Amino acid sequence: MGYIKYENEHTISMACVIFFEMKQATTEKFICPPEILGEVLYIPFPVQITLDSQLDDWSGIPMISVNRGTMISKNPEEDGFFQVAAASDGEKLYVVMTIKDKNIVTGQHGANWWNEDSAEFYINLGKNLLAEQYTNDAAQFNIKPVDMGRPDVPALNITGTNADKFKVEGVVFKTNDGWGFEAAVTIGDRITPKHGLEIGFQAQLNGATSKDRDLKLIWSLADTKDNSWQNPSLFGRGIFYRVGRTDIPQTSVLKLEQPEAGAPTSAKLSYNQFGYPAKAPKFASLVKAADGPLKWVLSDVATGVLMAKGTTGPAIKDPLSGDRLHRADFSNFTTPGTYTISIDEIGSESFRISNDLYTSLAWDALEFFYLMRSGIELTEEFAGKTWARPAGHLSDADIRAFAGTDAQGKKWEGFPFKIDGSGGWYDAGDFGKYVVNGGISVWTLQNAYERAPQAFSDDDQAIPEHKNGVPDILDEARWELEFMLRMQIPQGYPLGGMVFHKLHDRKWSGVPAELPERMDNNNEMKDNASWGRYVYEPSTAATLNLAASAAQASRLWLTYDQDFAERCLNAAELAWKAALANPMIIAGNVPGEGGGNYDDSHLQDDFYWAACELYATTSKVEYENYLRSSMYFKTFPGLKDNAAASMNWADTAALGSITLTIAKTGLPAVERDYIQNLIIQTASCYEAIQIADGYGTPLGANGFVWGSNSVAMNNAIIMALAYDFSGDIKHLSSVSRAMDYILGHNGLRKSFVSGYGKYSLTHPHHRVWANDPEAGYPPPPPGAICGGPNAQIQDPVAEAHGLAKLPIPYRYVDHIGSYATNEVAINWNAPLVWVTSFLNQAYKK
Repeated sequence: MGYIKYENEHTISMACVIFFEMKQATTEKFICPPEILGEVLYIPFPVQITLDSQLDDWSGIPMISVNRGTMISKNPEEDGFFQVAAASDGEKLYVVMTIKDKNIVTGQHGANWWNEDSAEFYINLGKNLLAEQYTNDAAQFNIKPVDMGRPDVPALNITGTNADKFKVEGVVFKTNDGWGFEAAVTIGDRITPKHGLEIGFQAQLNGATSKDRDLKLIWSLADTKDNSWQNPSLFGRGIFYRVGRTDIPQTSVLKLEQPEAGAPTSAKLSYNQFGYPAKAPKFASLVKAADGPLKWVLSDVATGVLMAKGTTGPAIKDPLSGDRLHRADFSNFTTPGTYTISIDEIGSESFRISNDLYTSLAWDALEFFYLMRSGIELTEEFAGKTWARPAGHLSDADIRAFAGTDAQGKKWEGFPFKIDGSGGWYDAGDFGKYVVNGGISVWTLQNAYERAPQAFSDDDQAIPEHKNGVPDILDEARWELEFMLRMQIPQGYPLGGMVFHKLHDRKWSGVPAELPERMDNNNEMKDNASWGRYVYEPSTAATLNLAASAAQASRLWLTYDQDFAERCLNAAELAWKAALANPMIIAGNVPGEGGGNYDDSHLQDDFYWAACELYATTSKVEYENYLRSSMYFKTFPGLKDNAAASMNWADTAALGSITLTIAKTGLPAVERDYIQNLIIQTASCYEAIQIADGYGTPLGANGFVWGSNSVAMNNAIIMALAYDFSGDIKHLSSVSRAMDYILGHNGLRKSFVSGYGKYSLTHPHHRVWANDPEAGYPPPPPGAICGGPNAQIQDPVAEAHGLAKLPIPYRYVDHIGSYATNEVAINWNAPLVWVTSFLNQAYKK
């Protein structure tokens, strides 16, 4: 419900005032509160209503007038608005609508009833009112003026999504200035009305002046694009109100106490809310329209003793946000402890200064992956009581490829065998599993280990595989890699060696997921099914992702499990050959819903990456020849092409070049050093952007994309490698400042990592971590990083909050519905693991 204004006490108290003032100031006594505009409609009960077109029994129930929508009236005197109200007797939900319409157009468009005069109301009686797909408890009811005067009430021509799953009665009637209807939906077999019970509710009107629709009026303010017919999360709320009560129940969404989108938190200063390594640069900033300088003071929390003081430098105008910043630089203070800082007598929350600051965050960031595992029970021993849950989607072990017609009308033939798609990580906030995104995530974890194996050991993590003699980071990466290996088509079948692109539901599951079915198996195993869980067509990109990450794994596992190392290498080489034979099988928009595409039509970078990994593992001439012939050899992405970052799931050439600089290969030292120097130059480019930014953000304007925080972390990896290769402390300082941005030194004064900082991520877009404990949904675990500010407005919540009107760095909202700014994902947490483990090693020295 992204449109809610989270001014809880003000919104509700004003509703109370209006309600009681109206009762006193009018002769008609309302029996329930009026609406909260476009958000909440109150449903009085028990009320007796008779379906007879006589509206006297609706007396005392406030009628809502609606004149807004995606197509408003050009002539309000003709068809400018509709009115709606609802009531219940405990067994049925009654809805009345009256429509001003001087020229009724009906019965002229056949099944396309939406293209002429018709009225709609929607309900969602399910437990998940934020579901983005229709369940059997949600429905759309369309009523048409063609039914005016029919005496047989149940015979009305009621249509709409799931309308046939409910018992509906109604009567349509003519009015002096248009038409209207009364309808009754039986609800007693699904819910029992009680004071404060919420349901989803929506009302809309289609209107045609002469022939085709030229009017669309919509009650719910959340639906700005007429999408309620396919997305129930855009409904408003209906709240049952027991007649005679004086307390006015509020919607649960108003109770979330989330900050207004795009607005800074109630923190007063921008600073790293978790803390700073002792030898790292340390900045805190205050936004103030003053010339300065301003006084700052650092104090010990335990004793209250003043530890350091100074004045801010000249005011800095941040180029992207426009903020005027006064920065306190206390980098020279290195004594470990817990402190607060104040600028101009405006203070911070407490934070730490410590040489091992990021030990816990590196641990939690990696534990994220265990908590995202599919096909395994998460026990209290390893997940803790809060995040323990049953195994999810066990039927993935016996699944088939999608066969049927997709959302764009394309026919897919499927494959004549079943697939074991079990295990792996849930990709992000959804239950999908994607080989392409799995590839870069596995590579990043494995690369963190390959770069510094001494930093990781067995029993690092709370996972079932601990104390098995293998570093836990490799065990965790293996969980996803095993899934990827199972997605490879066996030899002997058509396209043998190719890899299925992804596995997910036929249609999107709700957000949050339905309880208690939230992790149930969902595999109907039938052709042309409207639901079910399937693997989807193989792709060259997925095949090369397996070739690269499995080849990488082979050399890392050789000393721990030779059989697994050989299995990985065999699969990698088989995938390589299959990709060469099928170099342009592109992932399509299949099935068009239910999961992301991860469509990648540019594959030369993936071929280069895979060749580099295979060469690093085997030293074979064929792979060396391939990588040397590639356009990416002895270049580095991001250096000259103004790219936001050097790597992401769709741009993987940098991964191969990094491997050539880290792994022991036969590459001549002069060529390895040349590539290392390119990485140092690229890091310097990112650092120049960081220096020019008031908050030290390692992102230019083009870096604020979907998942911008992962862009910042991937850029930090490049800067960290530059430190490895050069030993220049400036690169280490730049990595530390990138973490400062992530953990609160930003214009939003927000830590984008859950559990780290006073004002941290609390409501991620996630099917399970919905932060509603009373309903069975836990908060996010500590160590999860969200996508962050996104220049593009790509979800309804971001649109409803008007983020497009804000400076780019402010286009973020900590709301479960904002998947384009607040989702979590494996390829975002993987670089968080890499960077925090790097910082922990670097500053412990």
